[in-house]
Amino acid sequence: MLVEVHAGGLNFADTERRRGLYLASTALPDTSGFEGAGVVFAVGHGVDPSWLHRRVAFTAPRAHAEYCTVPFTKLLPLPDSMDFITGAAFPVQALTAWHVLHTLGHVAEGETVLVHSAAGGVGQLVTQLAQEAGAMVIGTVSRDGKHERARADQVLTRGPHFVERLLALSPGGVHLVLEGIGAEVAVEALRCLRPLGRWVTYGTASGAPPPLDLGALYEKSVSVSAFWLRTELPAPVAAKAAAEVMARIDDGRLQLEITTGPLEDAARAHRRLEGGLTTGKWVLRIR
Repeated sequence: MLVEVHAGGLNFADTERRRGLYLASTALPDTSGFEGAGVVFAVGHGVDPSWLHRRVAFTAPRAHAEYCTVPFTKLLPLPDSMDFITGAAFPVQALTAWHVLHTLGHVAEGETVLVHSAAGGVGQLVTQLAQEAGAMVIGTVSRDGKHERARADQVLTRGPHFVERLLALSPGGVHLVLEGIGAEVAVEALRCLRPLGRWVTYGTASGAPPPLDLGALYEKSVSVSAFWLRTELPAPVAAKAAAEVMARIDDGRLQLEITTGPLEDAARAHRRLEGGLTTGKWVLRIR
């Protein structure tokens, strides 16, 4: 499928890919971007021709371009009520938020969830989804100035004595830790969990975590899992996540904080994102 791209979502993974730090190697030169929204311009051999001219969101490499080739399995039809900016803002972060919370995290009503980087794109979304599920959310931010952008019930700035401050809010620990930071918080994650707790990691923004000693999991019988949206998920699991997320965005239950700029602004957006100076989602306008 060839998609005429109208907007492209920017993610921290784009900055990692540019710097050669991404989990999957990249042969340079290459085009940035993992997600976007636009109109199907051409369909491939054997593909249902009804896709032609449909408005879609998608996940695919090299999305920050005027045209992008996309496997039809990665296309998400956009409702008429959703514009291209919103369509480009949700595929990576909102689907990641759903999967780490529900598919892997198995959040339950009445639980306490620790969401690292709660003012960021995934953090804001997973916080809202967790609260909708009846959980209490403790969010963290990298600096005090981001407190007001986090939607958590309680917000902590990471730093000295973080675990002690967390346990003062949630004695005994939390049921679920969700983080895409990696090294900076990995050594503390197990200390934050209560018995039978779950830790889901979905990124390495501060660098790769140190090797995990499986023996350390026994004391509190905790579980650790990882999520990557590039994984080929079972079709029913992927379809359910997309439907649930899009329905919530469309009816307003899931609110996205979006900053936009032209494609020519991509370099500045990359610098701000990797410098920790952004909140919510950055979307590049391509048309």
